[in-house]
Amino acid sequence: MKTALPILVLLALATPAMAQESLSPEQAETRLRGCLQAGAAGAPRTGLRDAVVATRAFCAPQIRRVRANRLAAATQGLTGEAAERAARQATQELNDEIALAIANFTGLRTL
Repeated sequence: MKTALPILVLLALATPAMAQESLSPEQAETRLRGCLQAGAAGAPRTGLRDAVVATRAFCAPQIRRVRANRLAAATQGLTGEAAERAARQATQELNDEIALAIANFTGLRTL
């Protein structure tokens, strides 16, 4: 198991470089879900909040990509306050989905 750790570290460090490739929104969502599942597997089990923080840090590039896609879709054709409200709503929905996915993957339930 100790020999696998350096490989996992190298893969984690390579993730930002791989994040530059062009993905469809559906592919980005799939990658995020896979990352959340992998990150949750190694997340601390001290509580859901700790697991969410650790997993979000692990999946930051994928989260940024999905958030950008969702914000673009949510704010398309909107301006001003309407665009800001739509952006806040889309961000909140993504954050809720991430927390729920991590709760499901870890079995933890309390923030």
